[in-house]
Amino acid sequence: MPETPVEGVLHAFTRIGRRLKSKQAGDTIDHSAHLVLFVLRCNGALRLSDLAAKMEIDASTASRHVRALEQAGLLQRSADPDDGRAFRVELTEQGVAEWEAAAKRRMQLLSQAMDGWTQSDIETFEKLMTRFADGVINLVDERDAGKAWADKGWAAAAAAHRNDVQNVEKN
Repeated sequence: MPETPVEGVLHAFTRIGRRLKSKQAGDTIDHSAHLVLFVLRCNGALRLSDLAAKMEIDASTASRHVRALEQAGLLQRSADPDDGRAFRVELTEQGVAEWEAAAKRRMQLLSQAMDGWTQSDIETFEKLMTRFADGVINLVDERDAGKAWADKGWAAAAAAHRNDVQNVEKN
């Protein structure tokens, strides 16, 4: 049992992270493969070396993920317009759909976890979590200026989730 509030925060993040990384009902790919899709969704087509760098993994691991996702029809290779000897990987339509479906499932999970919360509670939680995330990012990753590339991907998922909620409320 955590003895301090900071230990409680770390414990809570560990519990949440473990569950969000685990396969959810409907997932067809594992978490590491989902991360590949996420990076490509946020950045567009990338060289394998750039993909590996953004994921902070070695190129051989990134290559293994790319091959598996390519075989599953979620990624495709294309010639790099800047270097004819190199290739870039990018999401297929099926890859975009897979990522969006997985993001939607996780948004639904979070929404259900906050079921019964007041709108004010949710807004306060969002503000505090954003402030906390900004603090961690500023301390850990000072090399990036401004918003991280990942912010674009979650913004797209959040917008899609809001549209789904609005459509349900209209019907």
